[in-house]
Amino acid sequence: MNVRTLSVPLVLSGLLAFLHEPGHAANTPNFREVTCPSDVPAPADRCGFVTVAEVHAAPNGKRIELFVAVKRAAAPSKRPDPIFYLEGGPGAPGSFAAGVLGSVFPEHDVIGIDQRGIGGSMPTLQCPQVNTLYNRQDGQSNAGMLSAFTRALIACGQNLRKSGVHLTAYRAAESALDIDDVRRALQYDMVNLYGSSYGSRLAQEIMRRTPAILRSVVLDSVIPASIDRVSATPQAVEESLKRVFSACAADKACNQRYPELAEAYQRVFRKLNGAPLEVNIKGSGGKLDGHGFQGLILGSLSFSLSVADVPSLIFAALNNDAAVLENSFSAKAAEFFANNVSWGAFYSHECQGEVAYSSRANLAEAYAKMPQWEEALGRFPGIASASIFDVCSAWGLSKASPNENDPVQSSVPTLLLAGEFDPVTPPAWLKVASGKLRNAQAVILTGQAHAVGLTSQCGVLMARAFISDPTQKVDTACAANEQIRFK
Repeated sequence: MNVRTLSVPLVLSGLLAFLHEPGHAANTPNFREVTCPSDVPAPADRCGFVTVAEVHAAPNGKRIELFVAVKRAAAPSKRPDPIFYLEGGPGAPGSFAAGVLGSVFPEHDVIGIDQRGIGGSMPTLQCPQVNTLYNRQDGQSNAGMLSAFTRALIACGQNLRKSGVHLTAYRAAESALDIDDVRRALQYDMVNLYGSSYGSRLAQEIMRRTPAILRSVVLDSVIPASIDRVSATPQAVEESLKRVFSACAADKACNQRYPELAEAYQRVFRKLNGAPLEVNIKGSGGKLDGHGFQGLILGSLSFSLSVADVPSLIFAALNNDAAVLENSFSAKAAEFFANNVSWGAFYSHECQGEVAYSSRANLAEAYAKMPQWEEALGRFPGIASASIFDVCSAWGLSKASPNENDPVQSSVPTLLLAGEFDPVTPPAWLKVASGKLRNAQAVILTGQAHAVGLTSQCGVLMARAFISDPTQKVDTACAANEQIRFK
């Protein structure tokens, strides 16, 4: 399967005045142009590398390269201010999206950036042993898989350090200064930021550190800088699922086709834990038990394109229909993410910017309230897994990145978007994120989930209107009109 060809629709599902910092180099960075990849449905017009300091406080030290893709504005009424797109993950490349987003924002140049350690940037912080393990189908026990993933990740961290990667430099504070280097290398003045998911977290750090370069900011599916995301995740997941159950019960057609959905979900959970279903789903070990099924449902909740699948997946599992589960958007999206994210960048960012600001005790307290999610969310050393503390410690990344969890204060015009059903960055977080943003508009879109701004017509219309004139209030009438359509 062609990775670049697959990436664009998945990126869309996850989408559709210089201030001197201490040690920040004053010289203009260079843009080294290269041929753009052609094996994507919407290629960029210009691609290349921008060289930056691995540690900005040491500008004469080691240098690294960021891969950047530019889609030039196609509309006659071209605007001088580009849109810098920041992808989520952390660890997913942003360059793939430039060509696609050019059609969404035709009046602006769109710059897709592979953040440091990610995608085409060099070095890329890959963990191939993790990908190999994920793609095995050997029926290993859940505890065995978790232990194997943890060992593989610890080994990857050791290998990255041996190769000369300064892991503590791969964090939001350094990446934020990278973005200004890219701006100067491409010779832009003011820019608009579009940050999706973790990209919203990075965008806030840019607002904190280099606000004078920003004309406007869109925070799509927002991670508030100050939230304890480790311990807040179980509740966010549970509330998302309950909202889907309530929406189905209130929808006559859904309720008739999938009656008593919440009870059916519990029956499936108990049934699969007693007799796992044989499936061909990557990362499942060949068998899907109740906790693995929870993970599949969580994947569906995470995308606006698949949240409507949740009732049908529950009843498919109830009827032992493995094919429906295997071919679900959730299964395919999880496979793509697992095999294409730069795991080294994921952990270097999450360990220093999130995990170090939480604790095992905080996570244990959260699971005392939501015990039903502990195994499902803990099967891989992810953001709400106790094992992530082991990985972060082994990588030498248990120290918090200074000030990254302080609330961001800014007067830059900002549009914050959230989807009604999002389990990753729930709508309740909008109030936290916008608390000290003095020029912010926050909107919840009904019927939508994660990465909502570019996967719904309403989200696109609001983002376009806002970036066109960020001084005006956005018409939010459409936000309540996009009701979920269950399948």
